[in-house]
Amino acid sequence: MKLSKAMEKQDQGLMKQAGMTGRLDDHLYMYHMPYSYTAEQIRKLRTYLFHMPDKSVPRVIMITSALPGEGKSLIASNLAIAIAKGDDQYVLLVECDLRKPSLHNLFKYPPSKGVSEIIQGTARIEDCLIKTPIDKLTILPSAQEAPANPSELLESKKMSSLIKELSERYSDRFLIIDTSPIQATVDPKIIADQVEAIVMVARYRYTKESDFKMALEGLPKDKIVGTVLNALDELPARKYKYSKYNYHKYY
Repeated sequence: MKLSKAMEKQDQGLMKQAGMTGRLDDHLYMYHMPYSYTAEQIRKLRTYLFHMPDKSVPRVIMITSALPGEGKSLIASNLAIAIAKGDDQYVLLVECDLRKPSLHNLFKYPPSKGVSEIIQGTARIEDCLIKTPIDKLTILPSAQEAPANPSELLESKKMSSLIKELSERYSDRFLIIDTSPIQATVDPKIIADQVEAIVMVARYRYTKESDFKMALEGLPKDKIVGTVLNALDELPARKYKYSKYNYHKYY
């Protein structure tokens, strides 16, 4: 997508103010292409979360997947942007994938102190928050350097206390928590106890049914509110010519 010179100049100004080091990743459709077919699917996911039958609107939402490479961080990031674009809705995007963080690549900020350092007592929450060019969206990174003991850190009482503190300190915000894949680590199972809702991500023609079912077994079923089928490139996606990365709900 080509931006006009005026938009490019505005983009650069916002990124400089927010500490960004380059143009945000093109797959952040809710930012670059908010009226695309793909962005519309993300808005549908947001609407579903806000209007679930017999359930209150969850404020602390975990996004995870069975395997690496299924696009959970992209879904988490686009969902965070979608919610932040709503009226009076603030979002804190929390990166809890301490082993292989990716949000800094999507939002183009340098590796920064975050969850790992806060848990270890070497940094404060307010000193780790990353402002983004998206109004009302803030990021709490995972770590400046990958810790040697990520599972132990996430399993500690300090992690539970951190999520509780974040939800209480920023009571006006939604917390979107991006975790590592379930089959690769035990980290998401640890964090699952601290959240109100869980959204699973599965990649079309990539995720095996056996892996997906095994991943579900390790999560509290009452908190799983839905699954996003990612990278679906068949109709109606082709009809709208957004076939490279498309996000569809699958409940």
